[in-house]
Amino acid sequence: MVYGQEDEIPTPANVAVPRVTTPRAGTTELVSCTSTTSPIPIPNNYCLDGSVIKIVTGTATSPSAGSTKFGKSGLPSGNFFFSMENKKEGAIITEGTVDSTKGVGYSLNVYAKQQMKPDDDKTYINSKATGLTCAYLVCKTGSECICKTADAKKSYYDNTSERVINCSSNRCSLTSVAGYYIDYGSTNSSSSLTGDAPTFLITCKNNNCKSKEVSSSGFYLNTGLDKSTAPIIYSNIDAQSGTSVLTTISPKDTNGVFLDSDTISGEYYKNVIVCSSTTKCSSVTMESGMYLNADPTTSGTPVIPQLIQCTSTGCKGYTLLDEYDTNINSKNLYFIDGLTSKLIQCIYISSSNTPPVTCSMYTNDTAGKYYLDYASESTATCPGKTEVSASGTTPAHNKYEKGFCSLSIISCNKSQICTSHIISTNSQFIDGDSFENILMCATFGEDFFCTSLKAKDLTYYYINSGNNGEYPLLFCGVDDNTTKCTEKKASLTGYYMTDNGSIISSDSYKQNYIGYLIHCVSATQCVLSSDLANSGYYVNAGVDNTNLPLIKYDSDAPNIEEVPPAEKESYYIDASSLEYSTYSNLIYCESIKSCASIDPKDGYYYNADGDDENDRIISCSKVGCVINDSVQRCTLDEKVVPLSPGNYCYQRANDSGEDEHDINFVISEFEINSESIDPSNQNITYTSSGSVYHYVTVTLGNFPGITSLTTTLFEITSNSITRVANDGVYIINSKNERVQSISGSIDIGKSYSLYTCSQSTKLCGKIQSCKEGTYFFDEKSGKGYQCSSNEISPIDTAGYYVDSSYVVHKTLTPGVLQCEDNGSCVRYTPTNTYFINAGVDNNTKALIYCASNTCETQVASIGYYRAEFGHSGVIVCTTSTNCKISSLRYNFYLNNGEDKITKSIIVCSKGVNCETKHAYEGYYLIQENNNLLINCKMPSSCEVEEGSTGYYYNAANNYRPSDIETIIRCSPSTYTDSVLCVSEKKNEGFYLSGKGHNILVDCMGSKCKQKVVEDGIFLSAALIQTSVKNVLSQGRDKFSDEEGGDAIVVDHVERVEDNGEMLSKESNVMLKLNEQRLIGRAQSISNEPASTLIICSGGVCNELTAEELNLIPVCTYSNDMCYLDNSKNINNSQNKIITSVFAGDFCTDMNRSTIYFATETIVEYNDVISGVLSTSKTVTKNCIRATSQYSSNLFTVGNSIYRVNNGLIMEVHDKGYYFINIDKNKLVYGHEIKEYNNSNVRLYKCDGISCRIMDKPTSDTYYTDVTKRILKYSVEEGKYSFISKKDNICMFADNTCTPKYDIEENDFCITAEGYIVVAGEKIKSRETGKCYMSTSITENVLAYSYNSVLYLLNSNAAKKVVTNGYYFAENNYYNSAEYKSFNATSSGITLFGCINNSCQVYEPQPDIYYFDMITNYLIQKKDKTWISPKEVYIYSYTMSNTKELLLTKVNKDGWYYTIDKKMYQCTAKIKSCKEIDDTAYVFTNSNEIYYCVVDSEGEPTECNKRICTVDQIYYIKDRYYKCTNGSYMELIRSKQCDHDEVVVINFPLIYTNSFPIKIYNTISDIAKNNHHVPTQKLSRNSLETIQGVFTNCTYDAYDELANYDQICMQNYVKLNSDNEPDICSVKLLGYTYCTVEDGDDPNKCNPSSAISFKNISKWHLSYKF
Repeated sequence: MVYGQEDEIPTPANVAVPRVTTPRAGTTELVSCTSTTSPIPIPNNYCLDGSVIKIVTGTATSPSAGSTKFGKSGLPSGNFFFSMENKKEGAIITEGTVDSTKGVGYSLNVYAKQQMKPDDDKTYINSKATGLTCAYLVCKTGSECICKTADAKKSYYDNTSERVINCSSNRCSLTSVAGYYIDYGSTNSSSSLTGDAPTFLITCKNNNCKSKEVSSSGFYLNTGLDKSTAPIIYSNIDAQSGTSVLTTISPKDTNGVFLDSDTISGEYYKNVIVCSSTTKCSSVTMESGMYLNADPTTSGTPVIPQLIQCTSTGCKGYTLLDEYDTNINSKNLYFIDGLTSKLIQCIYISSSNTPPVTCSMYTNDTAGKYYLDYASESTATCPGKTEVSASGTTPAHNKYEKGFCSLSIISCNKSQICTSHIISTNSQFIDGDSFENILMCATFGEDFFCTSLKAKDLTYYYINSGNNGEYPLLFCGVDDNTTKCTEKKASLTGYYMTDNGSIISSDSYKQNYIGYLIHCVSATQCVLSSDLANSGYYVNAGVDNTNLPLIKYDSDAPNIEEVPPAEKESYYIDASSLEYSTYSNLIYCESIKSCASIDPKDGYYYNADGDDENDRIISCSKVGCVINDSVQRCTLDEKVVPLSPGNYCYQRANDSGEDEHDINFVISEFEINSESIDPSNQNITYTSSGSVYHYVTVTLGNFPGITSLTTTLFEITSNSITRVANDGVYIINSKNERVQSISGSIDIGKSYSLYTCSQSTKLCGKIQSCKEGTYFFDEKSGKGYQCSSNEISPIDTAGYYVDSSYVVHKTLTPGVLQCEDNGSCVRYTPTNTYFINAGVDNNTKALIYCASNTCETQVASIGYYRAEFGHSGVIVCTTSTNCKISSLRYNFYLNNGEDKITKSIIVCSKGVNCETKHAYEGYYLIQENNNLLINCKMPSSCEVEEGSTGYYYNAANNYRPSDIETIIRCSPSTYTDSVLCVSEKKNEGFYLSGKGHNILVDCMGSKCKQKVVEDGIFLSAALIQTSVKNVLSQGRDKFSDEEGGDAIVVDHVERVEDNGEMLSKESNVMLKLNEQRLIGRAQSISNEPASTLIICSGGVCNELTAEELNLIPVCTYSNDMCYLDNSKNINNSQNKIITSVFAGDFCTDMNRSTIYFATETIVEYNDVISGVLSTSKTVTKNCIRATSQYSSNLFTVGNSIYRVNNGLIMEVHDKGYYFINIDKNKLVYGHEIKEYNNSNVRLYKCDGISCRIMDKPTSDTYYTDVTKRILKYSVEEGKYSFISKKDNICMFADNTCTPKYDIEENDFCITAEGYIVVAGEKIKSRETGKCYMSTSITENVLAYSYNSVLYLLNSNAAKKVVTNGYYFAENNYYNSAEYKSFNATSSGITLFGCINNSCQVYEPQPDIYYFDMITNYLIQKKDKTWISPKEVYIYSYTMSNTKELLLTKVNKDGWYYTIDKKMYQCTAKIKSCKEIDDTAYVFTNSNEIYYCVVDSEGEPTECNKRICTVDQIYYIKDRYYKCTNGSYMELIRSKQCDHDEVVVINFPLIYTNSFPIKIYNTISDIAKNNHHVPTQKLSRNSLETIQGVFTNCTYDAYDELANYDQICMQNYVKLNSDNEPDICSVKLLGYTYCTVEDGDDPNKCNPSSAISFKNISKWHLSYKF
């Protein structure tokens, strides 16, 4: 039965009505309202009146029907239970006794009523239930409705609303939340379970719920109230009834998954239920893979699958085999768990067990192990596999007898994470399931797959495909006595024999390895040959296992086996070295257990595998080895054969007349015949043991490898004749034996012969005599010998010697001997190293230097040298002859060796392992806690210097592959007066260098680098704290406060986590800081390490102390909007409150770890303006964070250019012209000319010190900007253009240039440095002609082009001269001629004259004064001498209509700033002018204010104009002026004097002494009583002023003088009529109420009335950087 599926009853629109049926006739109903017989209505209960239910009124004896409570006009909907008990008829039941409280139920709403049928066994919620008793009703067939008590955290189904009844601990409510619920109101009385069990599942979807019986086993996510403890609903088929019984469960662990029955489609499930814990599960669509089945069912038919397999189609149970053969290699199956990627193991128990196979997560160690993947079965015919048809529950593909074939192998890493790999090449692995098995992947028959084999069925070697790098081989023994294969390390010498057993080659496996050998190319990699081996002998690399050093392969049999050599000291052809028709190597067996492949010398060898007639002798030369087809015997039966020196014959009789297997060497010509060779024959030699040597001359073709007449030394043994080709000396005695050692000295040429031999030439030379100071080495005996005249003797002094016996390329000696005093030596062939010379010439040549091909003695010079292979530290030479191994163990030395130009540094590890290395710019710390640094200014120029306090870039970072950068820190020693340096891990930021005031070490990125700076703000990588002495500030960090007393000391510390020791109480005692002082400092100075800043100005950099840092404004930042934060300065009267930061300045975050650059003015978030709280929130972006995001931008503020990058703000003033788009803050690059003509582009000129915005030029001007393009600005067109598509590159030297292209259409070319060049004539491509160029951007030269145009030319601009007049140039560099040069220059003076844009060269006329338009010199050439007027005066000049230059002397006293940038004071009466001689502010006759600095040391006087604010009024020297454009002061006249206007007047501080007395006193009162006088200064060159509010302007026409009445001065406080303070606000043009807000000076609102006079020099003015 499915609940809730009856036909729907039509209902009014939009009204929910229970779906119930019409009651049957005769059903008990609620008492009728009109009943007069028992039962009768009871007052206050309810009765039925037709289709509605009413309240009963009246009395017990006379009841009556009251108003309608349920039905068409009654109460809202619900299920209601009315009692039918005697004397309770009609009462609503809210609680009751289970199964005994009975009544009649109605489903009611405002429209209708429906009675609950007492014969459908449905459940309904009791809407009036007050608890869990009688929480729902069951109306059983044949009886009345009965109360049912609900259980907490269980669910029931309400058939009225078709919703879920959810019951908590004290009440029930309805829900329709989507999901699954157990209907605990449904039971199966025929269930075999104890008591009634729920059989119906409630499914809620789209706010609609249905309860139905489940017909199959399955799992659902539980949505009920108990889901937090039992998240899964389990549907299990009851064995007795055959129906499903529902329970809620929690998983026993999280290893398995459940098939989600909600997602079933056909035989597949779309999702599985995965549990992250035992209380939290979810439905998930899984990727393809195998999963443990978490189904708890342990019995039944069919058996529940142990695994779940998911594919792209879906998921379903994966049934494993239920029967195994007892001979199977493994009864364990392995899969990768799709959830955890760990290993699942399935173990076969027995076919009688239920289930026969159990699966679980494999808990043993799987790291580095390999397993067959049983989820990837091959469809091929597997060896030992028997296919059976499907029957019962056993699928055919899972019945195996002896094997399983897989396409994949499982491997697991150190974390037990496993991966399945499809194998496509022959591979072998040790089986992780059993070490007695091997997993073999190969082509078995026609199919490729992997299977498991018993190790006892395998032999010899296999490639270990599971090799982790150390064991590339598997050894499986030599017979079936071996039960497992073991991993083996590789030998690089020889070959390994592969499996030649019968089982692997049987019909089951069909693997034939005979003739295929394994060879190891490295210690970690071995390969199986792809081709059959050559017949013959191979060195057995596996000799350690069998003691058989040879492998013999016969391809004809075929057969392969390990064999011993026939005898010791025997030779075999090395079959592995076959190249075409020859063999490159032989196998030499030193003993019957040891053989090796050798590169043979030229000669004859006895073939141990040959026969005496045909293949007994092997001949070897540089082309290879061959077996002689016939053997030249020493006796012949029929003929006579002549033998030449170098020939051989085989076998001669010994002294007893018996033949021996000896090879005889012919040393002189003779003939052989049938007679045996007499032992006394001196023409031939042999030996039966040992070696003999002969120095023989051999002609072409008579000895292997000799192609011309050759005299050399030959070695003869019993089974070989070879030419000697070793490097070294051979001492041969009269018996032709090599002398192994000598005592004393021997005379060369008498009883002994001396030969020096070379491997490279394969020749030996006989030494007749040797000079003193030559040294020889006998390789065989390891002895060294020294020469003196014709005698040699063993070396008797320990040390190093040049080996004269080892010669290459005819003259080079690459060997050095290290000898003991007993003559025992070792030869080395080192490169790039030095030794102390022990030879006889060490008194003049103290060193031996070994390069790549030679070692030679060398004269020493003072310095350090890499010693003895780089493993003995360094050699130090203190003089040219005094050298020794240094006892120092430094990390770095200056290299004095031969390679010092390219490798200037000796780098040592642990003080002894040293290498010479390329040097990098920067510093090297010689040793930790040392004060010596190596300063490399360039890779080839390094020098040692003492470190100074500060930081240095550690050039050694370039030798470290890791990203860990270090910095060198030098600081004063705690215990000595010296500076000690250490290297330490760098922090992010900048360090002050100890080298120079303008050098920083930039460590903002992953790598540090040095940076030379002039101006900028930088985030310091060091931290500051206030506990111990700062060793890096060079005295700046120590200062006294205003009250004197103890010094405040700060320290820069590292960014470490714990500085507890440095912050201990003892440090305060040590510094003698009393408690009161400490408390006073606590408000402003933290003892916690904090970031600080480095400020560079004018090439001098300083790191801010803690107190200085407190003066830097703090900002809050969000989305490029900043506000000043003065919250830390509220109660700190020592800190100056900063209320605004202007564009171009900066602020930081609270931690001082981030810098913000002000692009616009930054103010406080709520700015207090004259006591009125302002809502001046910044509405536009006004700052940026200093990060690499802006590294390609240029920001401009006025004349300044700034570059912002990670942790820095730098002012840019590198020389050049900059076209900058001030809207995009981008430098314009020379791609599109429209970018230069953009209205937002400004041209800046920077001279290396400062920059300024360039006005549009007054004549056509040509520029080369910093992008190296030539542009022309046309005055007529008012825009820029490129002068050509391609800029003409030229080279300039000595007033000439060579252009790349012809110079014809224009006058210009550009150098590679970006300098502009003016051509003085037409010049062809690649030819040279006259040109002009300046290398200074601040000084012009006069450049006269071939187009008759005169240019004022600096390094990057050429401005066309259009001003009529004369111009003098000195002919050397064409600078404008200085007066002193006119008569002193040897190159001459050129006079240019310009009229109407045309210029030409003039010859000066006598008796005529010429006025130079540039220098303003008035000069005359008279009798070849230039002269000028004698007087010093100021002239003004004009041009007459006739083009004559008119000069007029000035006639007014005062100051004049001349066009040559000089300041003069002129007195009209005496007609004299005098240049300023003292630093002062000057108000000129042109109403401009200049500040002139006169240098006492003779530097030129500099005058800078002071800037005023346009349209504001200034009080200057008793008069009022208005500032106009250009910062000219215009005297206030009557028309500008408005009596009623309220104005702000500025009082410049430079004229303090001329302030009106009232103004002066007012300011003094503010200073004393309010402790703060605000000043106004907008920029560096602005006038600093104090402002006030004034009105009532009056004008005295007679004195031409204006006067104003004072209203108030800024921040002046007075008491109003209510005796409350009012403060003067310039912004509000008057007084406003004064309040002291957070951050304000506490004295702000004190009355400013003057009590005492305070000198103006004591004012505390607002601070600004």
